[in-house]
Amino acid sequence: MPQKLPPLITEAAALAVAGVGLHRYEMGPAVIGAGADGTVVIVESGDNPGVSGVQDATNVLVHGDAVTALRPRLDFRSPWPLHVFARLDGDCLPLGTALCRGGSSTPDHLHHARLELDKPLTREVLDAVRPVPEPGPVPGADWVGLVESDLIRALEAFVLGWFPAGAAGSIGERTNEGEQPDNLPGALTAFYSLARLRPAVLGFHNPVLQQPQRTSGPFGDRLVFAVDAEGIRDWSIAWPPKTRTPSENDPRVWLTEDPSMDDPETSPEEEPLSRFLLQFTLYEAMNIAPYQARTYCMPSPCIAPLRSVLRPVPLSPFLPTYTGERFSVAPGLLAAISGDEKEAVVTFSALHRATLTPLLAHGYRWIRFDG
Repeated sequence: MPQKLPPLITEAAALAVAGVGLHRYEMGPAVIGAGADGTVVIVESGDNPGVSGVQDATNVLVHGDAVTALRPRLDFRSPWPLHVFARLDGDCLPLGTALCRGGSSTPDHLHHARLELDKPLTREVLDAVRPVPEPGPVPGADWVGLVESDLIRALEAFVLGWFPAGAAGSIGERTNEGEQPDNLPGALTAFYSLARLRPAVLGFHNPVLQQPQRTSGPFGDRLVFAVDAEGIRDWSIAWPPKTRTPSENDPRVWLTEDPSMDDPETSPEEEPLSRFLLQFTLYEAMNIAPYQARTYCMPSPCIAPLRSVLRPVPLSPFLPTYTGERFSVAPGLLAAISGDEKEAVVTFSALHRATLTPLLAHGYRWIRFDG
């Protein structure tokens, strides 16, 4: 039986919860009341990811001009209870009490706060105050059929479909002609050509370098073309190429752990450069996608229903000594499955919130769910 929403109340009634001596403030679109009995935060309904309003079942963001007087109120040590409401149909819907879990570090810069609800919202309330918009067109997944026959075309089709044109500034701001060495392998040349059309691929958290770096190691001279943002690993190929055989045009990739150490550990990746670049791009695309979902660890047979939704990408597990993720895709959706025949965790990434929402039908327990 469908659950009903809590009764709506007027703004005046919501602010009255703060008690006597009420002071009313505005922080962006939010209205905040401070009184003797507590603090009231009223946010606008709508889908404003990462900016303001209800973000998910437990998190609410407030963002606007700094209000120094609210510093004692929007603090996790505040002695005043924090009551959260959302505007709906001209009135206010109670969302429950919350704690402030993050914000500015100084009173003069108190322009944002993250509130964590004490009790997660029901799906009915979440859909009312943060409705899921229609996704519109989503990138397809037909490129998977090209992975075994034409890897470069598969990479190109994925990148051009998934990353919007001009999403990270013009290519002139991100790379210049002549920065890469001559005679790069075909896959790396193709990647840099794609970067001219989709600069976002040079803005990954773990970046492919605009200027690959020559270095040396226990396996000889090499060219580092991608690095971990924390500096704990990098990826390279032998350089310069000694021959022009097909294997040199799609060379082995070497993973180096702790490259800054005197004796770093270097080992070969499972996939050659062309296939590795697709792995790497899928992994980083998942990391920067605006909408995410991740299950708790569950028995591996529980993921069987996903086979009717997802299409596996025929690649080896990525970073097998870490999470060992196998990638799968569906229109507008990327997934990574890590685990074994007994237990597994599934991570999803999407460009549109609505692409994740149908996953609720599988009944999984979620660590995070942005749908």
